[in-house]
Amino acid sequence: MKIEILGTGCYNCVELEMLVADVLRQLGRTDVEVVRVDDEKQIRHYMPLDEIPGLVIDGVLTCTRQLPARDKLVEWLSGVSEPYRA
Repeated sequence: MKIEILGTGCYNCVELEMLVADVLRQLGRTDVEVVRVDDEKQIRHYMPLDEIPGLVIDGVLTCTRQLPARDKLVEWLSGVSEPYRA
């Protein structure tokens, strides 16, 4: 699994990165690659810059503008449910 956190380093982008790391620790997932994408051109490939932060799971944009609910993130990262497209 590959997770991309799209953002330019704002408070919410950092919060999303910490939330993802915390949930991965909770689940004991060490097989997940987490990448922060702060290049504006790469971010625009997925979404407009005014919608950051964004969360991409295995190439699918799953969340924009806000942090996902912790329980939903747990479901996505544990494989219980498929991430929906934002």
